[in-house]
Amino acid sequence: MAVLVTGGRGFIGYYTCLELISKGYEVIVFDNLSQRNNLPSIDGVEFVQGDVLDNDKLISLVKRAGQGVIHLAADSRVLPSIGSTKAAFNSLRVNIDGTINLLKLILELNPSIPFVYAGSSTAYGDSNMPQAENTAINPQTPYATGKYCGEMILRSFQQTFNFNSVVLRYFQVYGVGQPSQGAYALVTGIFLDQLEQGLPLTIEGDGLQSRDFVHVKDVARANVLALQLNDKSDNIPINIGTGITTSILDLAHLYSKNLEFKPARRLDLPGTQADISRAKTILNWNPTIYLQEGVKNLIERHI
Repeated sequence: MAVLVTGGRGFIGYYTCLELISKGYEVIVFDNLSQRNNLPSIDGVEFVQGDVLDNDKLISLVKRAGQGVIHLAADSRVLPSIGSTKAAFNSLRVNIDGTINLLKLILELNPSIPFVYAGSSTAYGDSNMPQAENTAINPQTPYATGKYCGEMILRSFQQTFNFNSVVLRYFQVYGVGQPSQGAYALVTGIFLDQLEQGLPLTIEGDGLQSRDFVHVKDVARANVLALQLNDKSDNIPINIGTGITTSILDLAHLYSKNLEFKPARRLDLPGTQADISRAKTILNWNPTIYLQEGVKNLIERHI
């Protein structure tokens, strides 16, 4: 009786596995290692390399996942999905077909287990803040569309077949071990990398665009609480953020005053801010690490 974590060798997956182990769960990680990082392996976690589109490897793991599945495996960032039409279709294939494949196997082999899906706040698109779960959906990139499609597929199966699932819509997740280079880099990681190299921090646009930055340890805790949730009947997703929005300019000033401005990024959202009322009420979850403390810890660990 184990918990299967797809994408468990990724950034959020690593901390989710640590949280599961601390709660006494047996953990199996399934990951294709497409997103390299420097996070160490975790003692007591079984690792199987493979892709969520690979039925042969998944079948035996789903059979063993008696305590549930946390589905984090994804083409997990906006930028790769807008690089080309080829990249866009790959993002859709991984995020939609991978979710369908996993859902199909669970329904065939282990239909009663809980299922936690990593949704995305990008589903809200350019919308007024704060964004609540009933805010109109307006995905503006292939990545956002694919993640939201996965969410809707699960919701329809929950309504039609009483499938046991919870969708968490993550806002801007950051923390030690976050991607800092390449297409999957996070702005909090990019700034850290530039600071380490003694370079000016690059800000795209005027820096007034803002994000709700939520620490990865808080996200991991939300994942496990969602796995343990008994009443999943209302089919409504749950925002995981802090309820606080911070401009990229103010974020940069937590690292350095040495800034360099560049042209605005295409399709960059003006702002995100989570309404976390549902997370507080349903999951009994509150953020515990706020941005100033989180960035201070990042810098102390790396500089």
